Amino acid sequence: MSESHAVSGDEEINWFWEEMEGDVLATLTADQRIAIENAVRKSAAHAQPADMRIYLGKYFIRIIAGKERRNKARQKQDLKNNPFFASKNIPVLIIFSIFWIPSVLYIVAFLKSVLKNLIS
Repeated sequence: MSESHAVSGDEEINWFWEEMEGDVLATLTADQRIAIENAVRKSAAHAQPADMRIYLGKYFIRIIAGKERRNKARQKQDLKNNPFFASKNIPVLIIFSIFWIPSVLYIVAFLKSVLKNLIS
């Protein structure tokens, strides 16, 4: 089963304030709180990426797709911190390959069959 979750600006604001430490929150003026809430609303208003989660018992697969908005330095640091071929990713890559390769071969054979029927 998969799940998609869109977050509204108000939910983001609630999460923000819940995570804020009480002593820090107490130091904010009303104007500062309003400015923070406006910034959070503006940030949440941007188009959010597609976020699909496929749950497989106690494991899940998460696929996120959307426009890259991080700067080049942050992307480079992320690739350094989370390399694609890290040992933790190997089982997922193997399982993905087991399903992906036969699927591609099936699609190619199907298209070949369709084209052959169209030509003859």
